Formats: sequence, structure tokens, C-alpha cells
Amino acid sequence: MKKLFLILLTLITLGANAQQTFQFSEKDGQKLYLDVYKSQNPDNRKPLFIYVFGGGFMEGVRNNPHFLPFINILNNNGYNVVCIDYRLGLKDSKDKGLKMIYKSIQMAAEDLLTATNWLINNQNQTGVNADRIVTCGSSAGAITVLQADYELNNGFPLSKIVPDGFRFSGVIAFSGAIFSKKGLVKYRKHNPAPTMFIHGTDDKIVTYNQIHLFRWSFSGASKLAKRFEKYEYPYYIYRYKGLQHEVNFYCERNINDVMNFIDNYVIKGKRLRNDFTYMDPDNQNTTKAKSTKEYYKQ
Repeated sequence: MKKLFLILLTLITLGANAQQTFQFSEKDGQKLYLDVYKSQNPDNRKPLFIYVFGGGFMEGVRNNPHFLPFINILNNNGYNVVCIDYRLGLKDSKDKGLKMIYKSIQMAAEDLLTATNWLINNQNQTGVNADRIVTCGSSAGAITVLQADYELNNGFPLSKIVPDGFRFSGVIAFSGAIFSKKGLVKYRKHNPAPTMFIHGTDDKIVTYNQIHLFRWSFSGASKLAKRFEKYEYPYYIYRYKGLQHEVNFYCERNINDVMNFIDNYVIKGKRLRNDFTYMDPDNQNTTKAKSTKEYYKQ
């Protein structure tokens, strides 16, 4: 009863925010939709925010009411927000092997890039500016946003979905990883977007470190942060020490950090590398930043 009350209260709170639903594609016989939540007072300096839900590529929906408080806060701070569908590759599949997992990740990344392309080409219809886009995801959604940026900046086939020269302005991943069939994660054509990693150090579902098998690798936040540090790509990592996959639900908890990341890394274009470790989920006992560097200032 309490949960139902909170959901109803959230829906009432969001009632003032404009929501529109559009079909952006149809693939494998499935119609794919996106919801646009417009801010009543949009800030033109701020990028369009695309959120991708989680669920292990087996479950989840774009319009889950539990996302609404997070969307509401973003709307109230001047962000237009889009939530998208994507095909759930593992939903009805008995095969849960590596090849099928990789295929499911690719399908989700393809659908994210397809939605992105639709938003770029239909700005008059939606009424939101899609010239700059920040993607954010939780769990499978976090894998999706990281994978899409990885595909895009390596010039892999999925990069052809969006206009030539398009890049995401930022990527935010709550418990995400990248699946590579080419060994270590490398960005061979373009630098990755400024990226924010939020991950529990003891995550047993989406690896915090790396799983490696021959040329196949699944690299989580810790491994990716090392790669970003080595090549001086801008990144922001929050390590929740001792926590597991529950960190993927910390979108609201980290909302101020998310907006700080966008303000500094995307809007102001600062090329920073920040590394923080939190000792408890309430952020009350935070270690000193292991690495806080501003290596280029405009």
C-alpha cells in the first residue's frame, strides 16, 4: 500500500510535466517507442538526457514509475528527458551463453543509436533540442550506453546509424561494462565521451573489474577507469566500497553528482579525471579522492 501511494504521489507530481510518446522504430516485429518528458523551464545550455532502463536484457520497461522521481528532478533543473524502449535479447532465449549475451548488448546499443538518430531528425516534432545528448543507464542500460559510445567511437558498423560526425556529449553508467571481442577496450577512431562511472566494488552481476576469455573481454568501471586514466580521457568514477549490484538503483542518490558531472564535463567542457571511493551507501564516510586532476582547461 505504501509503495502504491508513493507511485501515485509521483505521478501527481509529474502531472505538470509534458510527456509525449513516439514510435521511433520497428525491429524484429516489435514496435519501439520513446517517451519525451519536457521541462517546464528548459535550460538551453543543458543537453538532452536519454535514460536507458536495466533488467538483464530480459525484463524492464521504459515507463516504469520508479524512474519518475529521477526524471522529475532533472525536469525541475531544466533538463528535457527521454526514456527509450530497446529489444530484450535474452527475454525469450534459452541460450544465455557469451555469444547470445553479446548479441543482446549489440541489439540494445543498436536501438539506442536508432532512437538517437530519430531524435536528431525529429526535433521539430518533439520540440526538444537534440544537438547535444547525454546518455544514462542502469545495469543493462548502463552496459547499453557504454557499448553504444564504444561502437560509435571505433567506427564499428553501428556507428553508421547516426549522422556522420555525431558524438554523445556525455555518458553516465550506474553499474555498467563494455563487451569487447577485440581484447582490451580501445577507442581507435575517436576519443570516448566524458564518462561517469558509478559501481559497487563487490558487484557479482556486472563485473566491477574485468572478465577475460581469449580475445573476449567484459570490462567494468574499475578497468575502464584505468584505460581512461592511461589515455587521459575525461572521466568521473564513484566506487562504492563493499557494495554490490544495488548501486545500479542509485540514480536519485547521486543526482547532485550527475548534475555536477554534466555541468563541468559537458556544459563547461572541463577535461577532468576524478576518482572517489565511498565507504558507505549514504555518502557519510567518503575517502579523499584518489585522483583529482584537471589536465586541460579551456
